[in-house]
Amino acid sequence: MLSERLKKIKARVFDLEFHDPNTWHFADVNILNDENKEEPLVVRKGLSSKFLGEKLPVVIKPDELIVGNPNMNSVGFGSVVPKYATPEEEAYGAKYKLNEKSIWGHHPPYWEKVLNIGFKGIMEEIEEAILRQYESEDTDMKAIAEYRAMLAGIEGVLIFAQRHAQEALKKSAAEKDPVRRKELFQIYKNCSRVPYFPAETLWEALQAYWFTYCLVNSGGEFVPLGRVDQNVYPFYKADIESGRMTKEEARDLLGSFLAKCNERVCTDTKKCENHYDFGVFSQGVPPEFANDMEETGGHESGSYDSRSLMWKEEDDPYSENNFNFGQSANDWLMNMVIGGLRPDGEDGTNEVSYELLNLRFEMDFVMPTLSARVSQKTPESFWKTLSECLKHSQGEPAIYNDDLIIPGFVEIGVPIEDARNYTNDGCWECLIPGKSHFSYAHVQNLRCLEWVLTRGKTLLTGDQEGIDTGELSQYKDFESFYRAYCEQVNSQIDLQVEKRLENLGLSCAVAPDPLMSSIFENCIQEGRDLTDRAIVPYTFHLVLITGLSDTVDSLTAIKKLVFDDQTATLEEFRDAVIHNWEGYEELLHKVRTQCPKYGNDDDYADEILLRVIRDFEDHITQWREKQNEIMVPCGIGTFENYAALGWNLSASPDGRKAREALAPNFAPTPGMDIKGPTAVIKSATKPELLKYYCGCPLDISLNANDFLGEVGTMRMTGILKSFCQLGGCIATITTCDIEELKDARIHPEKHRNLMVRMGGLSAYFIAMSPAQQENIIQRFSKGALIK
Repeated sequence: MLSERLKKIKARVFDLEFHDPNTWHFADVNILNDENKEEPLVVRKGLSSKFLGEKLPVVIKPDELIVGNPNMNSVGFGSVVPKYATPEEEAYGAKYKLNEKSIWGHHPPYWEKVLNIGFKGIMEEIEEAILRQYESEDTDMKAIAEYRAMLAGIEGVLIFAQRHAQEALKKSAAEKDPVRRKELFQIYKNCSRVPYFPAETLWEALQAYWFTYCLVNSGGEFVPLGRVDQNVYPFYKADIESGRMTKEEARDLLGSFLAKCNERVCTDTKKCENHYDFGVFSQGVPPEFANDMEETGGHESGSYDSRSLMWKEEDDPYSENNFNFGQSANDWLMNMVIGGLRPDGEDGTNEVSYELLNLRFEMDFVMPTLSARVSQKTPESFWKTLSECLKHSQGEPAIYNDDLIIPGFVEIGVPIEDARNYTNDGCWECLIPGKSHFSYAHVQNLRCLEWVLTRGKTLLTGDQEGIDTGELSQYKDFESFYRAYCEQVNSQIDLQVEKRLENLGLSCAVAPDPLMSSIFENCIQEGRDLTDRAIVPYTFHLVLITGLSDTVDSLTAIKKLVFDDQTATLEEFRDAVIHNWEGYEELLHKVRTQCPKYGNDDDYADEILLRVIRDFEDHITQWREKQNEIMVPCGIGTFENYAALGWNLSASPDGRKAREALAPNFAPTPGMDIKGPTAVIKSATKPELLKYYCGCPLDISLNANDFLGEVGTMRMTGILKSFCQLGGCIATITTCDIEELKDARIHPEKHRNLMVRMGGLSAYFIAMSPAQQENIIQRFSKGALIK
């Protein structure tokens, strides 16, 4: 039950703040001047962070206990940061498709360091490092510049806190309500102490957490919140045991913290400004890897090409501008993980885990994206609470299987203590907090299959992008055809790894992040930025199978109809794809009704799934022996970009039409999984997924009416445990009533808190584009495509 305070906060957020976007600050600001233009670029970036702390508006809202507001930056509409680069530096960056916005984010910081030693302790570490440099015979001036930049960025956080302290003191003096007056005075005291000093109370810990997030995110970093329950539980426990605070008061603090994560949400995304450009999420594209379609990933990532477009009212809902509009508008890569093993191997589920889980659902918030870690040591009460939430859930919490993920980290070379402390980035990829630099790349497996049919030509563009594997007449059996597919895939794996090795550290020249670097391991010790080349302990580059279900179903159809039944030819499949299935309705009917589909526990289709997954990982594993700069895990994913990724693909042999969305992540093709969730889980867990530990989320769509009452809770628990025991990695479960989804399209005002899972996050259904609303409805329509 929400307290009166939290009810008021929830009403403010839903009734007022969700209707209109916040202000984007600093769009035309340039801090470059005669005083600083000769400074190293990284120092100017530190001064830019300081400027944010000095100029971000200070607002304290009624009833809130945690204060501070970051800039409006969002994954879907880009970011705004004060400019600091010279024209020459900007021109250099543009050659590699980089600018000041090219701050990759994703990496989970070492949040507990801020809470436990404060920026005072961090500054002391930096100052000691400077002294060591000055005492050495050969002072490293690059390190000195990095340290100066770190200190400037930290100063920005501290100024931001002090400005809030003064505003709280001012408001307390004017406040008439004696209870609120005391609260405001305590906020003043908190903001005067943290995040400079170590936190001493839960209130201080949450405030330090949030101030640091505000400045890091406003500087362009989209970062996760990590293991919040583990990081703040010691403060919660001390407060409760000492009598400083009641559990009800602690709950209000946690709820206020969650509310801060949602104050930038806007459900009418057409009102939002769009600041997306080629630099957002770019880590640099060396000229030899560039092409006309590639900005931040172009047609292989579903990124800049679609996100930079604005809604056009006069266009069809399925137009290029409108089909995917606002898909990531209310996303900040702000993931929060609860539960799971501690570094010592014992279960870490605690009272804060339960409180955060329950509050997240009672308040109906979409942020932070919520994930729960589970293992054989997870208490039954936590399984039950998760099940209670998930049976009414709209995609969260995502379930992470420690019993697979931790051994996966160890297999790739991460020590067991670090592996047990894993968290995730803003979508679902598993990383080590404070020690990981992360990037990913899509391999479009479905396009690789297209290239076998077209001798390497991309149908939508006419460009020769793949390998010419020869005439279709040469393939006398499925094995030779499949080997040609693998040849195309392997060439794309090599391209993506080679590209990452080439651009590793490239963004440091234009978009370093000294503030963020101050809370990552090795950066202070080495005097180098997080964005520099392989500085932190683990540099991960995740290579993803993209469009897995569509690829497996396509290969299955070809194997069955061409090589087994001999009722179709490869040339017919090629021509059907070229003509977007027009004129090939009979073949389309065979594909949809006579061919097994992934997700139905059918060994015919699942055997091809096993081969696709195994052969992909075998080729990636070879890169461990070829180089030692980066760790290259495997993954399966589309994130929320399954529509944008599909938009840049022609028709495919599984019956999918050109530009139609892909199946999300590891999920079956919508409408094709007709035998229920148990069959989906059995299909998805037939492969050994150890090397896919970094992420292969299985998105499961369930009918809420099948999970009513206590029996429904037990059934949900059974599904979760079966998924983990069978060797699943990550599961995201959306339980909705299809009629509610349909009604929400007609009466959005009645369903403002209805959420659905979108591959990498959850979103309010009413904020999605019409085309994507239809895509979600299709996911709940079992057998919709089988006619």
